[in-house]
Amino acid sequence: MENKRYYGIDIGGTTVKIGLVENGAVLKKWSVPTDTSNGGKNILPDIIASLPGPAAGAALAVPGAVLPDDTVNKCVNLGWGVCRPTDDFTAATGIPCRVLNDANSAALAEQRLGGGKGFESILFVALGTGVGAGVVLDGAVRVGARGSAGEIGHLCIDPEDKDAACTCGHYGCVETYASATGITRLAALAGRPGLSCKQVVDAAAAGDETLLAVVDRACDVLGRGIAGACAIIDPEAVVLGGGVAQAGEFFRRKVQAAFDKYAFHACLGTEIRLATLGSDAGMLGAALYAEG
Repeated sequence: MENKRYYGIDIGGTTVKIGLVENGAVLKKWSVPTDTSNGGKNILPDIIASLPGPAAGAALAVPGAVLPDDTVNKCVNLGWGVCRPTDDFTAATGIPCRVLNDANSAALAEQRLGGGKGFESILFVALGTGVGAGVVLDGAVRVGARGSAGEIGHLCIDPEDKDAACTCGHYGCVETYASATGITRLAALAGRPGLSCKQVVDAAAAGDETLLAVVDRACDVLGRGIAGACAIIDPEAVVLGGGVAQAGEFFRRKVQAAFDKYAFHACLGTEIRLATLGSDAGMLGAALYAEG
């Protein structure tokens, strides 16, 4: 009997989430710690040791840029440089393996099974410590020539804002305002230091005028970035995921309003939706990518 089971492997900076998936259904899922010591050399062996048996294929979702030929162009959080982890995985297991960026993986899962289900083309935006993104067009993940397609977190909104230093080396990127880190930064600048992103958003939703202005600023920047991206790729829908998006409708409505303010007229009507798969999105997307 043909094996139609696939491993989806989402490699995070602290934990690797693994699922055995068949026809989009998770048969089993588990996790292993991400051992980043010694240049991350133990990560793949630890994953492989945890696998219960053979599968038709596997895919790795990684926190870094992935080129179209499956070369990983550095994963700083894992300790990896430029490498091809798929070769080592297949050599050790005999299982065909692919690799993709973690935001792209989550984008594919949300398009097929989650908040973007029913659409062939979506822009997925992951709002966490940073702002990641993935593009699915005509049902397929698009990574670009250098693996950076859709990275709206690094669209430069205000290069003169020297308070908004980004991890990419520039100033005033979308990420510096609309990520969890960016929102807490804005709150501190507004005289409310020491708050978590959730505390900021919850207080804003409850009517705190100072923090409402902070959230409005974050959503305005994010909506502007999404409007710019949609003018280029014209997706059917935009899906917001990640921890910040768990603020739900309060946050989504503000981003939609900002998008509608800045969008090219032909893009008006693009719906901004919330992701539904939570932290399983990366693992599920990897399994779907392995299946092809």
